[in-house]
Amino acid sequence: MINSVERENRARTVWLIRHANAADAEPGQKDIDRPLTRRGERQCAQMKDWLARRMSGPAAPTALVSPSARARRTAELALGDEFGERHEEPRIWNATAAMLAALVQEHSGDLLLVGHNPGLEQVQASLTGQLMPLSTGGIFELEFGDQGRVRLAARFEPDA
Repeated sequence: MINSVERENRARTVWLIRHANAADAEPGQKDIDRPLTRRGERQCAQMKDWLARRMSGPAAPTALVSPSARARRTAELALGDEFGERHEEPRIWNATAAMLAALVQEHSGDLLLVGHNPGLEQVQASLTGQLMPLSTGGIFELEFGDQGRVRLAARFEPDA
């Protein structure tokens, strides 16, 4: 399946964005409802600055966002309105590498996926062959080349 993703997605960039730091669940609170912490909100400002320096395409990328509160808030703060359309994508919640690869394949052009680990780390590893950790607020920038190769072009880890 990964080979078909590589073939179908040439000459574009995909950013894999892990939500910023989230609060622990309160008693009775569902995991999907956990909000960002103040630290997470500071991370989003750093993420936004880094993304603004990295994005240079003629068209704004599409952003697919997990329905979790922490991912939606990360997208709101880190992407704002400057980085194209945002769409809530339920399949990102608890997604496997195969599901995330399928989402990449379904969308043409530059793409931002705002979601969770371990799926983000796993899809990056399956596409590039490099297993690397991705902390909260971290970003992998993947380039899909003209020969069907995918490479890790850049990696962001927040200070806060």
